[in-house]
Amino acid sequence: MNQKLMKYDPVTGCKYPYPSEPSQYRKFHGLVAWMFNPYTGNKRNPLDIGSDVQGLAILKKAQKK
Repeated sequence: MNQKLMKYDPVTGCKYPYPSEPSQYRKFHGLVAWMFNPYTGNKRNPLDIGSDVQGLAILKKAQKK
């Protein structure tokens, strides 16, 4: 699956995450909460984090473009 590369680390919000592909990031870092939107760098709403800890809904929205 070809995924859009992330611009921000979804856990820390820093630029240039490693790895920068979402599926590789999840595999490398394990089960961690995605506190930031990896495309905009904006903080995620706590309700969104609670219902979608690893940001899968963010990726679906980003890929529709």
